Amino acid sequence: MAMELLAHELAKRGAKANVFSAGTLGWGGPATNHAVKTLADRGLDLSAHESRRMSKQDVDGADLIIGMTRAHVNGAIAHDPDAMPRTFVMGEIVRLGRKVGPRQAGQSVRQWCEEVHAQRLPNRPPGLGSDEIDDPVGENLDVYAACADRLEKLCAELAELLLSDSYLAQSAPETIEIDPVDDHLQPS
Repeated sequence: MAMELLAHELAKRGAKANVFSAGTLGWGGPATNHAVKTLADRGLDLSAHESRRMSKQDVDGADLIIGMTRAHVNGAIAHDPDAMPRTFVMGEIVRLGRKVGPRQAGQSVRQWCEEVHAQRLPNRPPGLGSDEIDDPVGENLDVYAACADRLEKLCAELAELLLSDSYLAQSAPETIEIDPVDDHLQPS
């Protein structure tokens, strides 16, 4: 759901963004029926989504990597420890991004991520428990809807941080590569 919601929020801001989803488990199946229905209720189509396992190439190529949990972040960093400055828990990137402020004209996503990374407490693992997004797999549609509500708010705020109105007014078009990581992509 995060992939589709973030892609939608970035597109609303006029961005050309490649938002990919890869999991730490990678079951190789479609999105759950509840995830498809939840996003369909919001006008988004997740029906063609197929889960896949995260690879080192995914990590290397992404300008920003977002995990739903701290375990997902650790999974991405295990592929490439140098990815730490651009790998965040979903709530963490928004929480710390607020401190840094929106990306500036001429600043790459990776440069902005390095500034956000500098806001982390030293010698602490990424994220806080409150930054994590609970996995709704196996839950009812109301739990999926609540998860999508939270994700939608975070994705909208992240899109604003990455592509603020002032940034868009001063910057040339670009392509952003984002890889939301989760492990709940098995069929329901």
